[in-house]
Amino acid sequence: MTTTIGGRYTLLERVGSGAMGVVWRARDEVLAREVAVKQLVTGDHQRAMREARNAARLHHPHAIAVFDVVSDDAEPWIVMEYLPSHSLSALIAERGPLKPAQAASIGAKVASALAAAHAAGIVHRDIKPGNVLIGHDGTVKITDFGISKASGDGTMTDTGIISGTPAYLAPEVARGEQPNEASDVFSLGATIYSAIEGESVFGPSDNSFGLIYRAASGQLRDPKNAGELTPLLNRLLAVDPKERPSAQEAADLLADEPQPSQPLAIPEPRRLKPPNRRILVILSIIGLLAVSGGAAAAYWGGTDDDPINHSSFPTTEKSVYFTADEAVVFVQQHYADLPGNPVEAWSHFSAKVREPQADFLKRWKGYTSVQCSQTPGKPVHSDGPDWIVTVNLALVTDIGKQRNITVEVRIAAIDGQMKISGLKEVA
Repeated sequence: MTTTIGGRYTLLERVGSGAMGVVWRARDEVLAREVAVKQLVTGDHQRAMREARNAARLHHPHAIAVFDVVSDDAEPWIVMEYLPSHSLSALIAERGPLKPAQAASIGAKVASALAAAHAAGIVHRDIKPGNVLIGHDGTVKITDFGISKASGDGTMTDTGIISGTPAYLAPEVARGEQPNEASDVFSLGATIYSAIEGESVFGPSDNSFGLIYRAASGQLRDPKNAGELTPLLNRLLAVDPKERPSAQEAADLLADEPQPSQPLAIPEPRRLKPPNRRILVILSIIGLLAVSGGAAAAYWGGTDDDPINHSSFPTTEKSVYFTADEAVVFVQQHYADLPGNPVEAWSHFSAKVREPQADFLKRWKGYTSVQCSQTPGKPVHSDGPDWIVTVNLALVTDIGKQRNITVEVRIAAIDGQMKISGLKEVA
């Protein structure tokens, strides 16, 4: 069963997520071309129109173009340029940190797009590796202007909410000041730092409040692997925004750095089957900490018994290729569905490892909350056609007892759908 949005865009597969929604590869039936269609999970039409207006004003070879906005079943959908790609965050998770020359080349392209955005009066406000797309031909483009700010727009910080992602926040933004062009430049520097060092410029942490505190107090770590790029990287990451170069200056300076002999080669993934309408609404908790500045906790049901009861990974399930980003979002969605929708969470397991539903519901009945966070270092890696996503879980029982565990979750695509085909607690 296929789904057509706005009577024109046929959804083919989910390809990723941003701070405000889920992105699908789709076919424009009128113009006979592939497009990306973003379903906003907020259902906020005003936000959808603001995002579309902001992004549509920007025409640049290193920024994803916006084509259309449609409403389907009272939900806003944004139609964008489709770029077969991996996010920079997925690339780092899969392959490890980049060489300084590779990071500088990517950074120069992102900076040039930011310069064009700033010239148009647009501040992105959420530059991070997850919003940098690397095409299979080496193309680099920034995306997700979902919380960007055009001159004259209201801001989320007016209501006391910090906009952006803690690991990439400029110090002044972490202190509650308005995001501006200079804070975008800092986030660009933090993105380049992360690409080279494999961790946040504020250090590894699963605690978003801790990252915000370090950002606000200017506690930055010195780069260890940046080599000749170090002086420029330090300028981009200057605590005082007045000491940072403009986005255009950053683009020129990064372009002057030694460049890689060839762009990153990323294989194009095989396609999954078109989605069923019933699985369209999928909420990602990626970015919730960034948007709310608070702790994102999903709630569970269960007993105080070991919640991870599948000790090994089966290897007989049929799988196809899908992206690391999709696997991470799927795992986080699994935990976000508990306890409000435990039946849905139970359905995420493949038939071969799924315990009886009654046992699953009983297992989690005694838990009141769980905080799911990515592990530092290499939180996701491939194993043949499957992905293994490692997450830290902080489980709290109904009597206030907390248990912290680290879990490896194997994700396989079975009959065109992603499923949990194994869970294993690790030391």
